[in-house]
Amino acid sequence: MTSARSLLQFWRNARVRRLLYGLAALLFVILSVFPQPHVVRAKILPQDPSSAGAGALLGSLGGQIPSLGALLGGRSAVDFYLVASRSENVRSTVIERLNLVGSGAYASERKAKIALGKKVDIHSLTGGVIEIETKSFDGGEARALTDAYVKAISERLKGLGRQQIINKQKIVDDRFGEATRRVGETEAALNNFRRRNRILADPEAQLGSAISVRTGLEGRLQAKLVELSAIQQFAGPENPQLIALQSEIGALRTQIARTTTPTGDASGPNAAGLTQISSEYLNLYRDYRFSQALFEVYSRLSEQIAVEEMSSGAADVQLVERANEDAERHYNLAAVALLILTLLLAFFTEFYAPATGLTLPWMLPPTRARDDG
Repeated sequence: MTSARSLLQFWRNARVRRLLYGLAALLFVILSVFPQPHVVRAKILPQDPSSAGAGALLGSLGGQIPSLGALLGGRSAVDFYLVASRSENVRSTVIERLNLVGSGAYASERKAKIALGKKVDIHSLTGGVIEIETKSFDGGEARALTDAYVKAISERLKGLGRQQIINKQKIVDDRFGEATRRVGETEAALNNFRRRNRILADPEAQLGSAISVRTGLEGRLQAKLVELSAIQQFAGPENPQLIALQSEIGALRTQIARTTTPTGDASGPNAAGLTQISSEYLNLYRDYRFSQALFEVYSRLSEQIAVEEMSSGAADVQLVERANEDAERHYNLAAVALLILTLLLAFFTEFYAPATGLTLPWMLPPTRARDDG
């Protein structure tokens, strides 16, 4: 209690109080400028492997297929790059590359990682650009850390890209093998059905040809019936032309009757026979076309992944801006904040409180201050 009273009595002296405010403000001004913080930045742009020539190549080959990200699933590219850049693996690589623990700069790897977390900030900019910002009182250290982070992030993203390509390749190879097997099975089933039912063409074409033959027979029959009606008006029943015409009409009716009964010969089934087997034939034909389409899709995907694998080592990360120090001068924000707080406190106690009649504890008479204590 005596110490508090002594301090309060000391603080009542306006000259001492203002002197302390001035000394504190001067100290914070110096600390705001010295030591000078150095800020070094570098910008990198991670590249999508699928954009490294694969799309153009497959386009020239006629491959109009969606990207692997849409087919196999994917995440936001920028979020993924940020997570990878801020990972513990990148910090460990930087620490190992600069030998921060072994040189005695930090006592342990844990303390080194904590220090890097305070000095280095990794964030994204417009357009998917990743910026590495390092702030340190040593300009050389800031530049070395930034360069090490750029290399570590590049290596990390390349490794993840290669692993992603390997995983995609495994999935596509499995599906490609399944598609190849399915094409062989459906093609064999379709060929066996064609041989068993003596079908030489596609079902639509052969059924259309059979219907065309039947339509032609019916047209000829109608023409002969009209001719028969005309001859019967002036010719007798024993007229040779009339007898021949009646015989020809009978033959046409016999041929038409055959088309309504499911039969088959060396040239294949007729229209009625095709109608009975068309459903099964079309199902087999549809399965064959579907398996063939899958085979083409996975074949193009396999080619795309092969191109990505060849280009993955060269264009995973593009250096947009190398490590360079900001030209403008930076200040110590903590010291600036304390300076502003000191000035506000001085203004409040020395000007605002007396002007508004606000009574502060050290403004009370000694006796009243003692009673309140």
